[in-house]
Amino acid sequence: MKILIRFILILIVPIAIVGCEKEPKFRIGQEYGGGIVFYIDNSGKHGLIAAPFDQGQAEWGCQTTKIEGAEGEEIGTGLQNTLDILKGCSSENIAARICSELVLNGYDDWFLPSKDELNQLFMHKNKVGGFADDVTAPYWSSTEWEIYNAAWRQTFADYFEQTAYDKYNVYNVRAVRYF
Repeated sequence: MKILIRFILILIVPIAIVGCEKEPKFRIGQEYGGGIVFYIDNSGKHGLIAAPFDQGQAEWGCQTTKIEGAEGEEIGTGLQNTLDILKGCSSENIAARICSELVLNGYDDWFLPSKDELNQLFMHKNKVGGFADDVTAPYWSSTEWEIYNAAWRQTFADYFEQTAYDKYNVYNVRAVRYF
């Protein structure tokens, strides 16, 4: 009987070990989910992916309209900001709409990053790549400033510059998505 039990264990244990799936290990700069990973949360299982290239340039949109709900700055608020912008601004060819309508590498859940999400993208710009040649040319965030006619943007030069500017300005747009 002991021999039979050992024999069964010898067969079952390797099968159980092989059957265990390892959770994926993500790293900044890794190609994954239709783009390039630029932020990983503390769990190591979730984060943000940037499109591998810019989506062009556009206005933030609706210069004279306060967009209710689009004031989220933190990581995790970009998608909701984008949805709020689309709900409150019907203008075509605005940064949020360009991102939300993007279908790239089989994914259609792209959005304009929040202020803090955009800053994470800036911090890892060298591992992500594909940014405008003019590093002083800013990128829009989805975060509206407290004064309704401005929104946050960030330059990708070698220094930190995040400022709010009039929403009618035309700046670079880079879509991101969650994983």
